[in-house]
Amino acid sequence: MKLQHQTDVAARPDDVWAFLQDTAGVVECMPGAELVDDLGDDRYEGVLRVAIGPLKMNYAGRASVVERDAAARRIVLDATGRDKRGSGSVVAHVALRVEPVESGSRIDVVSDIDLTGRIASLGRGIRDVSNQMFVSFAGELGNRIEHPGRPAAAATATPAAPVTLLEPPTKSTGGEIKVLPLIWAVTRERLANFLERLSTKIRPN
Repeated sequence: MKLQHQTDVAARPDDVWAFLQDTAGVVECMPGAELVDDLGDDRYEGVLRVAIGPLKMNYAGRASVVERDAAARRIVLDATGRDKRGSGSVVAHVALRVEPVESGSRIDVVSDIDLTGRIASLGRGIRDVSNQMFVSFAGELGNRIEHPGRPAAAATATPAAPVTLLEPPTKSTGGEIKVLPLIWAVTRERLANFLERLSTKIRPN
């Protein structure tokens, strides 16, 4: 499955690139993710916690930066993970690039992801959940780059109930991603759009 995301940051490309060299800081921006160990040579061990209703998955794995091009402001990494309870695995190839834009910088991310196990049964829902996760990640990343020294929003904000597709993912006190509210938010958004289109078609002249 191929996923594409982008976000704008009100900061110079060089400043954004400099922040992206701080692997620990970048991981802290990702909901549910935790950096466990720096193995050296741009190799890392980490954990990603995901909750789908009562089902909880705890992916432990490794990530390696296979390309870091400062001139092109491009990072490419490979990552693998397996649920500690044996309910599935994930393999990802991710390419990230920083480009200058009028507002500051644009971060483009292209991911090729292969999922097995229970989470793969979500089908199209994986794309929607990924979009929600990226919104949360991009918001925290932008906050840290644009406001250095400010406490992380993910650590201080109280999660709100899901309302729209663009609302950040709900996180538990343990830092895991709660996927079920995200799917419900997406479903409600699609239902609302369908009803609006339907009412337009049957509205009397």
